[in-house]
Amino acid sequence: MRPLVPVAVLAAILASLVQALLSPPLHTGDETAHLDYAYQVWTGHLPVFEDGLVLAPEAGSVPPVQWAAQHPPLYYLVLAPVVGPLVEGGHVITAVYAARGLNVLAAGLLVLVAAWAARRAFPASPLLAPVTALVVGTTAWVARVGGSGYNDVFATLLTTWLLGIAAGAVRSGLTWPRAAGLIVVSALCLGTRLHTMVMVGVLVAAVLAGVLLRTAGLPGVRGATVRGEAVRAAVVALGAPAAVAATSGWFYLRNVALTGSVTGGHPDWAAENLDRVVRPVPEVLADAGVWTQLLAVFGHGRLPDAAVVLVLLIVPAALAAVAGVRAARNVRPPAAERADVLLLVTGAAAVAATLAMQLVYTAGGGSPHPRYLLPVIGILAMLVAQGLASTRRGLPWAVGFWCAVPLLDQAVWIAVSAPRYAGQWPDSSLSVPGAWVAWGLACVAVAVAVAVAVTNRDPDRTYRR
Repeated sequence: MRPLVPVAVLAAILASLVQALLSPPLHTGDETAHLDYAYQVWTGHLPVFEDGLVLAPEAGSVPPVQWAAQHPPLYYLVLAPVVGPLVEGGHVITAVYAARGLNVLAAGLLVLVAAWAARRAFPASPLLAPVTALVVGTTAWVARVGGSGYNDVFATLLTTWLLGIAAGAVRSGLTWPRAAGLIVVSALCLGTRLHTMVMVGVLVAAVLAGVLLRTAGLPGVRGATVRGEAVRAAVVALGAPAAVAATSGWFYLRNVALTGSVTGGHPDWAAENLDRVVRPVPEVLADAGVWTQLLAVFGHGRLPDAAVVLVLLIVPAALAAVAGVRAARNVRPPAAERADVLLLVTGAAAVAATLAMQLVYTAGGGSPHPRYLLPVIGILAMLVAQGLASTRRGLPWAVGFWCAVPLLDQAVWIAVSAPRYAGQWPDSSLSVPGAWVAWGLACVAVAVAVAVAVTNRDPDRTYRR
């Protein structure tokens, strides 16, 4: 089953390439704002909301204000050396495609990191990592942001990396390399997007709880081990927030100085200019449309959101729950059981906290956008993968069907979007054919993955070596 991971990486790259090829450059004001931010960083400045954009492209959507200015600058520091020289040379459209190209590669890397995190979290389930890779590789909104000049895929890559480090610490102990990784990656997360703070807080708390469970007078744990874990836990507890404050604190203080809030948002302007409506939180909680929009992270938006959520999330989650109940009946070492429970609680807490944050944001006039769930896509993908893997003998067909739904959704999106986008951007004669070719190759990659799974009669064999 190990060949599934590189195939899943290829599928993610190809599906992201479809988005990159078909969507007109600067098609959304968000992409224009992100590109402008990177260019301003290249020139030695940080954007200001009220000052608008420095870029003045001849085509595309140009927002009236710099509404990406509230984001911390790490992603744009990475993007600036690519975008800056191209924009200065007058090649704005090329700069857009270069930014998208970096994100396409990041989408492929995200699949690798997700598979690695799944192996660290649940090493006793050998099917979980490759199936998780396929789920992430064909997730619609991984492709959508992977083929666009947004900072979401970069932030998701970091939160999934942090998930793997934390899972390894919970499962096998908090070593010094893991402690250092938790501190550094936590700082990188908050240096990219503020809402990654949910994953950072929950995962660091889970690691500290894991240390307490392992060292609180448990049989067989030696005093030196207890002291070593306690010291490393203290370093993480103090070091993670200190690293965030040292690397990104200045930026969030800048947000407070410029806007009056850490988030740097402008809800009054949005309400006046973007038709945003403030609603009571209970009303948002009772709105089924909000839930289906927010949870439709696996759909491209052409198939009904409710059907996508039901088929691609709820049904696999129910299968995973049934499998979990059955697995709980098996006798396992106490340490493994504690780690399993802690990781399950951690995943549930991270998803619940992220949903709560987005529902409050929606109540304040924001949009319940599915890409806002991407920081926890590693957890959601493991949940779905566990449900698919629980079918065992039917695994290849379950995975094939699951992956086929977002690919079909993307095909409908191409068919609907191509005529609408025709003639909207220069040198587009190869974009639509290129998108169809990339989509076809993504389908071939998934078909190869299913064929590998079908011919692999003993999926555990390669993991027992």
